[in-house]
Amino acid sequence: MKIPFLLLILLPSLLTACALERELSRTPRTAVEQVLLTQSVHRAFEDLTIQLPAGVNVDVDATGLESEQSRVRMTNTTEGAMSRPGRDILYIRDAVSAELGRRGYRVSVRDAESPYLIRVMAESFGTMQGLTFLGMPAVQSVLIPFALPELTLYKEQGQSGYVRLHLDIYDNRTGEFLSSTPTLIGRAYYDQYTAVFFFTWYRTDVTAPP
Repeated sequence: MKIPFLLLILLPSLLTACALERELSRTPRTAVEQVLLTQSVHRAFEDLTIQLPAGVNVDVDATGLESEQSRVRMTNTTEGAMSRPGRDILYIRDAVSAELGRRGYRVSVRDAESPYLIRVMAESFGTMQGLTFLGMPAVQSVLIPFALPELTLYKEQGQSGYVRLHLDIYDNRTGEFLSSTPTLIGRAYYDQYTAVFFFTWYRTDVTAPP
């Protein structure tokens, strides 16, 4: 019995498999990516220890690698002194400020002296994604007068959020460096799966995923 010509064309494609290394997301941030980032930041605070007098007033600024001028500072005299900060740096600064507030510190109280400056050093902040695929990718061929959709035997699309930062503490009056916190790391993941064309599910460690 002869195998149909079309099957001969499709059979090698059905055996196609690929596994891509984790790479930077190239898409605008979806709700999933935003949650991965924000929960990674807050998980990093679980290991935060800071040695300052209870209830003291502090100034907070943050800097990272987004650009040479991605720094924003909260002071007790203005709402914020900015030099083209990225939104990521703004979020990290405000998240650290909120965490300090929950721990009893006063952040940039107007008309109050701030004896300490806390500088947030954002070493890494972003999402990564990867793909494992077994099946036939979508086909548009001159040999076939119609397009074929993707036929998935197994597919895993993995996304993860990662943040790495530490806090440097300075005497705000003299500029003297006082101490640094240990490096803080936070992670979160959201993995989507497809099997046998249409069975889909996901696994994640984020709270209330989209």
